Amino acid sequence: MSKDKEFDKNRSAIIGNESDNEEITGIISDGSKTDNDNSISEKEKYERDIDNEQDTTSEDEYSDSGSDERSDEEDDEDVDDLEKAFEEETRRMNAKKLKRDARIPKGMTPQEYKAQKRKDAIKNIAIAFLAILLVLTLFSNTIMNVTLPQVATSYVASSEIAPSIRGTGTLTAGSTYDVVITQTRKIATVEVKVGQTVKKDQVLFTLEDAESEELEAAKTAAEDAKDAYDLALFSADIPADDILAIKNGSALSFDSFLKELAEANENYSAALQTDTDVQAQIDEYEYYKKIASLYVTADEDRDKATSGTTTMSDADIVYQQKLLEEEITNLTAEIEKYDAIINEFERNHPNAQVYEDSSEDFITEYNSYREAIDNKYIAESKKGVAEREKAKLADFGNLETRNASYYDGLIESAKENKNQTAAALTKAETARKEVLAKITAEIALVQKRTDYEQAKAKVDKLEETAIGATVNAPVAGTITNVAYKAGENTKANETMATIQLEGQVLTMSFSVTTEQAKKVKVGQAASAQNAWAYSDLSAVLTSITNDSSDPNGHKVLNFEVSGTDLSAGQSLSLVLGENAVTYDLVVPNSAIREDNNGKFVLILDSRSTPFGNRYIARRADVTVVASDDANSAITGNIDPYSYVITTSTAPISSGDQVRLQDTNS
Repeated sequence: MSKDKEFDKNRSAIIGNESDNEEITGIISDGSKTDNDNSISEKEKYERDIDNEQDTTSEDEYSDSGSDERSDEEDDEDVDDLEKAFEEETRRMNAKKLKRDARIPKGMTPQEYKAQKRKDAIKNIAIAFLAILLVLTLFSNTIMNVTLPQVATSYVASSEIAPSIRGTGTLTAGSTYDVVITQTRKIATVEVKVGQTVKKDQVLFTLEDAESEELEAAKTAAEDAKDAYDLALFSADIPADDILAIKNGSALSFDSFLKELAEANENYSAALQTDTDVQAQIDEYEYYKKIASLYVTADEDRDKATSGTTTMSDADIVYQQKLLEEEITNLTAEIEKYDAIINEFERNHPNAQVYEDSSEDFITEYNSYREAIDNKYIAESKKGVAEREKAKLADFGNLETRNASYYDGLIESAKENKNQTAAALTKAETARKEVLAKITAEIALVQKRTDYEQAKAKVDKLEETAIGATVNAPVAGTITNVAYKAGENTKANETMATIQLEGQVLTMSFSVTTEQAKKVKVGQAASAQNAWAYSDLSAVLTSITNDSSDPNGHKVLNFEVSGTDLSAGQSLSLVLGENAVTYDLVVPNSAIREDNNGKFVLILDSRSTPFGNRYIARRADVTVVASDDANSAITGNIDPYSYVITTSTAPISSGDQVRLQDTNS
C-alpha cells in the first residue's frame, strides 16, 4: 500500500501550493477534486476486488495468484500517469502565477493591484466619454450647417438704375413686307422658296377653291341672328303697329319711351304713397291699442293700487322705447341707402338724358331709380310712425283712452280704406309692368334687328374681300421666310411669307414683354448700348407687332437702322428709355420679394457665438422706386452695404438661420 500513501502525499502537496493564490486555488482545486475522485474510485475498486478475491476458495487464490500480480502492476502504472499529470499542471499554474506576480509593482499586494486596475479602467472610460463629447461639441456647428438652407447674398450699395428697354437683334438689309390674308384657307401649292427673288404680283401660293372658315362662321352667325330676329317679331308684349314699324326699319323714339314709362311710374308712385299712408295709420292704431291694453284702472287692479296707476312698469316702457329706437335706426340706414341710389342716377343722367348706344342699360338704371324713390317713401312713412309711437309712449298717461276696444272701430275703418288703396295700387303696378315689358321687348327687338344687319354686312364684306385661287406678292424683293407648306391651313392675319424689300435700309427686331411695349411709341429713337463703337448710328422704332411664340405676353419691336459702321448680318444691341439715375440703395432684382403685406428683402444678420458666426435672415419692408432688367432702387429701413439674400436652396422666412455659399456675389 506504499503507492497509495505516495499518491495521497503528492495530492496534498499540490493542494498546499494552490493555497498561495485564490484564482489558482480555484482552478487547481476543481481539477484536483475531479482527479482525486477518480483516484479514490480506482482505489476503492481495487480494494473491493481484493476483498472479493479473499472470499473465494483457497484453490482459486492459488490458481489466480499469477493474475493478481499482473493487476497490481497495471494499477501502479495508472497511478504514475496521474501523478505526472498533477505535476505538469502544478508547474503550469506556478509559471502562470509567477508571470502574473511579475507585473505587480513592488510594495503592492495582488488585491491592491486589482483595485488599481479597476480604477484605471474607470478613468479610461471617463476620458473616452469626455473626448467623444468634446468632438461632438466642436463639430456641432458643422453638423448643423449641413441641414441649413444655403443662400447667396449681395450688398446694398449706391448704383445707377437705367429704367430702359434693352434688346439684341440681327441686322437685315432692306425693309421687310409680311404677306398675310384675313381668312383661313387651305394651301394647294407653294410656288416660292427662301432666298428666291420675286417680282410684284408674282404667285406665291395657290389655294384650294373653298370658302374660308371665317366666311362659313359669318354665314352661320347671320342665319342665327335672323332666326332670333324673326322670333322676336312675334312678341306678345309689343303692339302690332310697333312691330310693323320696327320691321320696316323705323328707329325707336327713346323720348317717347321715357315719357310713357315716367307716366306709368308716377301713377304707381301716387297709388303706392296713398296705400302706404293708410297702412301707416293702421299700424299706428294697432300700436295704440296694444299700449292701451296694458292699462289697468284702480277699480280693475286686483292689487287695489292707487287710481291712475298702470300694470306697465317703467322697465316695460324703456324696453318698448328701445325697440322703437332700433327700428328708427334701421329705417334711417335704409333711407340713406335709397338716397345713394337716387343721387347716383341723377348725377349720371342729368335731366334723365339717354343715348341710343346705352338705352337698354338706361332703362334698367331708371327702373332701379324709380324703385328707390318708392322704397324711400315707404321707409320714411314707417320711420314717421315709429317716431310718433315713441313720442306717445313717452307720454304714456295721456292716451285718448285706456279702453283698447276704442281703437277697433278706427282700425276697421282704416282697413276698409286700405282695400281700396290696395286695389288701386295693384292696377297701377300692372299698368307699369305692361309698359315696361313693352319697352323692354321693343328695345330687344330693335337690338336683334341690328345684330342681324351687322352679321349680314360681315358676310357681304368677307365675300367681297375673299382671296381667289392664288396669293400674289404685293411687292418685289427677296423671300426671307415661308411660313406654310402645301396642305396646311393658314390662320387669319398671320404671316404667310416675308419679302425683304430692295434698298439699303437695315432693319432689326427683338421681343419684349407686353408691359415693356406699352412704355414705347412708334417713331421713338433708340441708341446702341455701346454707342462709343458707332460714329453715326441711327435707330427708329417703326412698328410693334405680336410675338408669334407668345402673342399674349410678348411683343416684337421693329426698327429701321442706318450707319456707316453697320452691315447686314451684324448683331446689334439697342436701348430705349430714360437716362441712368444714381440711387443710394440698389439691390439685385432677385433680392426683391413680395407677399400679402407688400414688398420686402431679407437682410443677412451675423451673430458671433463661441462656436463661430451664426447667420440669421431678417425681413425689411421696402418700396421699389425704380428698376431695370437687373437691379432695383429701394427705400426702407436698411443700412447701406448691408447684405441681402438673393437666392436660397430652400424657402426661408424672417428669423430662419441659414448658411452662406462658398462665394458671394
